[in-house]
Amino acid sequence: MTAWFNYIATLKILVFGLLIGAALPALFALGVRFGAAAGAGVSGDTVLTKRPVLTVLSWLSYALVVTAVAVGVLFIARDFIGQHTGLFILGAKAK
Repeated sequence: MTAWFNYIATLKILVFGLLIGAALPALFALGVRFGAAAGAGVSGDTVLTKRPVLTVLSWLSYALVVTAVAVGVLFIARDFIGQHTGLFILGAKAK
């Protein structure tokens, strides 16, 4: 670490950003894939049935992505929310 640049903090931000930036879209893509494989349809002469387990996995992956996005937005706005509502969430401190 130099006096004006913190390499360790920069590396942590880079790794976290790459993980979240790649993991959430990949999780959403898995949800789309599970949803497509779960649906009923017709293939030639055969009728495909619904797969409820894949439907549940699809919805769970969507719910996880929405939860991660909501927690991220709340984390960024935690001081503002705490100051205006009195609800100090996600580690926000009263000033």
